[in-house]
Amino acid sequence: MGVLVELQEVGQVYGEVVALDGTSTRFMPGSFTTLVGPSGCGKSTLLDIVAGLNRAHDGKVLVERQLLTAPRKDTGIIFQEAALLPWRTVLENAAFALEVRKVPKAERLAVAADVLRRVGLAEFGGHYPHQLSGGMRQRTAIARVLSTAPDLVLADEPFGALDEQTRVVLGLELLKMVRQVGATVIFVTHSIQEAVLLSDRILVMSARPGRIILDAAVDLPQERNPSVLGMKEAARLIEEVWSLLRSEAEEALSRQGAVL
Repeated sequence: MGVLVELQEVGQVYGEVVALDGTSTRFMPGSFTTLVGPSGCGKSTLLDIVAGLNRAHDGKVLVERQLLTAPRKDTGIIFQEAALLPWRTVLENAAFALEVRKVPKAERLAVAADVLRRVGLAEFGGHYPHQLSGGMRQRTAIARVLSTAPDLVLADEPFGALDEQTRVVLGLELLKMVRQVGATVIFVTHSIQEAVLLSDRILVMSARPGRIILDAAVDLPQERNPSVLGMKEAARLIEEVWSLLRSEAEEALSRQGAVL
């Protein structure tokens, strides 16, 4: 199986601030990889570079062995905010990415309706965003992304603003749906438990300048549910990741204190 995305010594600089430092890794087709790290370590910056929204200062990104120089149509992005169009219905929002691609109206609405059914919103197609809960708005945003059948999904803390129960439910639903279409996922979160629950691989990033300090496989059953977090391997991995993050967070705070 070939590599879908490859980062080769990727670095990013903003003025005098080094955000990323020599980051190299690969993402295989169909994998679900989570990025965790201290605030400001460059997780979102890395995601923007892989999305083609931001050019790396150093190194390069290859997607399907081709140099990435701009956003690609087969990459879908899920943000923390659903960013729905308030004057459009749920169905129209779910179909919006297809509309941008000039897919005929009847076809795009049919595709969007099918995806809404899969995310549990079949009965809400005629509603408007203000009539939905936060979780339902995020489901609509997920439907908008999945309607285009992307091979790569980038998720930047998509459930960070939701309550814990909704967060778990939506995370597992997302995992199920991307597996169905075989999409590769790079998922940013601050929650170690969420990372272990959803991922087959976790990358831990250091305090700024961000670099990968742990690349850990998640050796848990393929069928995921909250009970797997009680397994011995999950507990071991949570402790390992937390120990690293605590050390990096303390280092970041000590640097800030030295500056102050």
